[in-house]
Amino acid sequence: MAKHNKLRYQVKEKTKVTIILTGVVFLQYVDDEEALQAKKGDLLVYPYDEALNTTRQGEYEATGFSGYFKVDVADGKTWQPLLLGEIFKNNEQYFSKTERPIDTYNLCAETLRDLAGSTIVRTYREHYELDV
Repeated sequence: MAKHNKLRYQVKEKTKVTIILTGVVFLQYVDDEEALQAKKGDLLVYPYDEALNTTRQGEYEATGFSGYFKVDVADGKTWQPLLLGEIFKNNEQYFSKTERPIDTYNLCAETLRDLAGSTIVRTYREHYELDV
């Protein structure tokens, strides 16, 4: 029987895909026109609440429903999800039925604007998170 040499593969180090945040924050349904011109590193905040996305679309001044805000980052082509665990350690992006979502957004937007110049890295499934 002849000896066959096995091919041995070396794992190549993958380059990290990074984005520098610009500090520009858009709110879905309010800043839709401006968000169409977004640059790499801009952020889009949008509600994760059925009413705010359907029957009461964009009514951020109203109360009576609970949910939270999600954030996407522009990667130069499309919007990609941003993981918020390191940014909002106390879940500041959540709002209750007694709170106005716009107040929660204003708190979140201030925190997100302060991240201008920070680097985020791509993790799995095109998700991004703060590079710590």
